Amino acid sequence: ITTAALAVAPGCGGSRAPAGPPPPPFYRPTVALREVRLAGLGITGGSMDVVLNVWNPNGYGLQSPRVAYRIMTGDIKLGSGVHDSDIFIDSRDSALVSSPVNFSYLSIGRAGREMLNSGTVDYRVLGDIDVDTPYGRYTFPYDRNGRFASLTAVRLPE
Repeated sequence: ITTAALAVAPGCGGSRAPAGPPPPPFYRPTVALREVRLAGLGITGGSMDVVLNVWNPNGYGLQSPRVAYRIMTGDIKLGSGVHDSDIFIDSRDSALVSSPVNFSYLSIGRAGREMLNSGTVDYRVLGDIDVDTPYGRYTFPYDRNGRFASLTAVRLPE
């Protein structure tokens, strides 16, 4: 009798809703540095607008990405930030996310010299992205390396 009661007990779960179909595979969006715009200069540093490209490889849209990021050149952190947005990224599409970043002249010294000497600079953008999906909110890290040309990636204010 005890065994029969234990076998029946899990089926008497009360008002729990039936489980729906499992979600389709979730592919991590990619985050890449798209552009850097100089916004202003001061005595000890300045500010720039960092534009990140967020690509959604999934067959469904993603809502409200929250992107936390650090921008590095070599082992030097150029800047960091967090951007909360209320945008919708369609399936297999991308969106641009822009965020202000403050920097000090000391932190960009080596990157600035590399840009002046070669016209390009290697970068690394890393952090976490948090997005709403039809199946819940997902958070995961990203880490991307690249190279951008100073003439096309850095724009002076107009």
